[in-house]
Amino acid sequence: MRLLAVDGSSIAHRAWHSTRDDPGDDDLTAVVAAMASMLASTWRHGPYDVALVALDHPVNRRRELFPAYKAQRSPTDPALRVVLDALPAALRAAGVPIRVREGAEADDLLAAAADDGARRGWRTDLLSSDRDLTALVGPRVRLLRPRRRFADLAVEDEAAVEAEHGVPARRYRDLAALRGDPSDGLEGAPGIGPATAARLLREFGDVPTLYRALADLPPRTAASLRRGREAVERNLLLMAPLPHLDAELEAAVAAGPPLVGLVADLEARGADGAASRLRRALAGGAPRTGGTAGGGGPTGRGAREVREAPSLPPLPPPPDGPG
Repeated sequence: MRLLAVDGSSIAHRAWHSTRDDPGDDDLTAVVAAMASMLASTWRHGPYDVALVALDHPVNRRRELFPAYKAQRSPTDPALRVVLDALPAALRAAGVPIRVREGAEADDLLAAAADDGARRGWRTDLLSSDRDLTALVGPRVRLLRPRRRFADLAVEDEAAVEAEHGVPARRYRDLAALRGDPSDGLEGAPGIGPATAARLLREFGDVPTLYRALADLPPRTAASLRRGREAVERNLLLMAPLPHLDAELEAAVAAGPPLVGLVADLEARGADGAASRLRRALAGGAPRTGGTAGGGGPTGRGAREVREAPSLPPLPPPPDGPG
């Protein structure tokens, strides 16, 4: 079995920003259509037997623990907030398995899906711009990370992660904790950048072992690690997936062939172009390039044309940073 677990909050934000210059008044349809075009582009990395979409819950457990977590980000546009609030019901009505859990972010549920899939012997692709998910990459798990052109996904397997970051994927969280993640408002150990963090982890293995070996380090490095210890240990806590979440994979399987209902929903919304692209992708054809992803334009339902997925721009500001 092959599972596609989608960070719906991440791609919904990107879908929203990709449709801002298009005429029309049905924001929800525009976002759903743009998301469908993104999924059509992603499907060539499968095909997939099962798909689910995880969404952030309005209550954020990490922000409760550390109020500065993501506090530097701009407030959500009120119109986007309306769309995000309506999105779970809209996708459920289209037969898409949706996962939302109180206090959890989408990446927590993607982690639960990856773990459960691995236990079942499935292969899992995680579609998200959240670099924290890099730590989940393994023999049966890949991270599909959008770049400037959405269709040009970075496909991160174990070899790609180690080549880029200098440590195995299972040590990525240690590396991120040491260097910090400014996009989430998390400082690391002062003076410890990614190259130094990777070198230390290659030598000592993980953060706890590194801190037990401070006496063996150069004085300046040891002093930096001592000053940043509280921040590093906090980062490890905040960057770890929330435990004991259930992605309900059996229910996702029971939902039937993935995303078929979304095609019908798009047609009902008048988003014929997005429906056609998704139908072709599910049938094994490559999504068309050029033109618009909304197909046919407004149809009296307020459906708005949206751009073809390959031309979708990055988020301003990015939803996830280098961590």
